[in-house]
Amino acid sequence: VIVKLDPSIKLKQHKFQIHVSHDVDLPSLYAFNSWLSIIRMMASHVLKRQDFKQALTAFWVKLISKNKISSYDPYNTFDWLMNVSDENDLVSAFYFIAGGDNPTYDANYKINDNRIIELLKKINKREHEIGLHPSYQSYNSAGKIRREFLALKSACDMAGVEQNQWGGRMHYLRWAQSFTLNEWEAAGLTYDSTLGYADYIGFRCGTCFEYPAFDPVKKYMLNLRIRPLIVMDNTVLSECYMGLNPESTAKEAILKLKHICCKLDGDFNLLWHNSSLNQKQRELYKYVISND
Repeated sequence: VIVKLDPSIKLKQHKFQIHVSHDVDLPSLYAFNSWLSIIRMMASHVLKRQDFKQALTAFWVKLISKNKISSYDPYNTFDWLMNVSDENDLVSAFYFIAGGDNPTYDANYKINDNRIIELLKKINKREHEIGLHPSYQSYNSAGKIRREFLALKSACDMAGVEQNQWGGRMHYLRWAQSFTLNEWEAAGLTYDSTLGYADYIGFRCGTCFEYPAFDPVKKYMLNLRIRPLIVMDNTVLSECYMGLNPESTAKEAILKLKHICCKLDGDFNLLWHNSSLNQKQRELYKYVISND
């Protein structure tokens, strides 16, 4: 319509892109738990599942994960994710929790822990991205996102990390419009990728294009970009949401949305947790990001 009204106007030409990001809720299954928790987990592996190998793995990973997270840890999938991204000429963005005081919903690690610092160094060395995953209560708490961003930046300084942009996503996709929006703006972050559905994949923002944030209450544009979230792994696979089969229906549902984004030369924004990668999930993830 714009071109028809004025052919002299030059519109921005878009190109299809895939953005993959990973909320680091649990960087390790065992390393950051207390020994009492490890003993309970070992007992559960043995008594409920008769899995002696996993029980021994829990003990061993906890024992050797003093300076860095063991490669034997089931949730330490960071190298695998970066390898898959490298194979597809993509950049993985890892969003870390840098605060919070809710023992039920917030992280069991500290952002300045030496094992996390080593992980930040590795991600940065491999030229992937680090971002913020604000804590559970931060979405409606004044100044909390900014304080957690400063904590993340401090940890990144310790790791020697420098970036041109800093983005992230709210924990549990918690959002209060327009309060959370302005908290991201005040913190000085570049972009947010929270706005997607928790219970169903699709276009919550009505678009697959990144766009400038706008405060609907004060009626002005912000210095923040909104990167719409199209697909989250838990939404597709968890029984409490869509509960699709990773070998069939999940693949079809994700590829359908990917093809729509591609047809429109838009952005396919995919969230996949590092802790949600068993063998079937790995096969699904690789297939989705590598196939047109």
